Amino acid sequence: MTSSDRLRRPAPLFPTGSAAVLAISSPSEKERIVAAQENLQKRGMHVTLAENLFARVNGNPTDRHYLAGSDGQRLEEINRFLRAPEWDAFMFSRGGYGAMRILDAIDYHAIARNPRPIIGYSDITALHQAVAVRTGISTFHGPMLNFDFFTGLSPLVDRWFWDMLSGAAPLTWDFDEEQVLSEGHGEGILFGGCLSLTTSLMGTPFDYWVDDGIWFWEDVSEPLYKLDRMLTHLRLSGRFQSLRGVMIGKLKDCGTPGEIDSLLSQFFGDAGIPVVRDLPFGHHGDNLLLPIGAVAILDTTSTTLQFPEPAVAAH
Repeated sequence: MTSSDRLRRPAPLFPTGSAAVLAISSPSEKERIVAAQENLQKRGMHVTLAENLFARVNGNPTDRHYLAGSDGQRLEEINRFLRAPEWDAFMFSRGGYGAMRILDAIDYHAIARNPRPIIGYSDITALHQAVAVRTGISTFHGPMLNFDFFTGLSPLVDRWFWDMLSGAAPLTWDFDEEQVLSEGHGEGILFGGCLSLTTSLMGTPFDYWVDDGIWFWEDVSEPLYKLDRMLTHLRLSGRFQSLRGVMIGKLKDCGTPGEIDSLLSQFFGDAGIPVVRDLPFGHHGDNLLLPIGAVAILDTTSTTLQFPEPAVAAH
């Protein structure tokens, strides 16, 4: 895809709307999810939990305890909610692993018929990419219940979340000069997510990369050499050549600060395009909502990330 291929915007979401919380990856702890549900409901939302959020598949030698139910169960639940008209948005309990296993059987026609915000990060990157490829609809890399809505969002991130989902524009996020790895000004379609998911989906029908776009990425608990290998894979594939900007989030448990500094400098220090690190998205929680498929402007002179257009459709 090219930078002109802006994805179609979903319907807006307001604090008084309704959201279904789904689990297409790993199971969650009930106490955390219920507390997060209550936190959202205090804002006026109606929040419904899918039946498989706390399921742990075990017993059968072919089953996996790291999945929130069998592939069939997880698939049945997400499709059931996607086909129902009463939900204004779809959130997720957590990431983990498992979304890739069911990508080829999700009801993308239901998503296309009634585009609503799909919000999550980590393993949900797989779904974001699949929706972009199969439907051409924008989704949102952002907070989930098990962490972000359990511990709570900071005031600035919370305001950004609701402003973006209600259609406010332009929206501008300021960062510090110390976060700049490479200077420049870039404008393009925003895309990305968890690095390990993006590299795992290369060469599949759900491989989503935007030529002349602005790429954002983060990861968790990946040894430094694995980050190096994944970035090298992308570089050797030629995917860095046409980027207009790079946004790096929080890299949690991926090496010492010095090791990470060195690695990022090697790959992006002389990129010739704007590259900014340590932006507030990733596995540290308090995730800044990022609209995949929207136009973004990254400028290191003004030290700003801007979204000039509404991320949702007019209501």
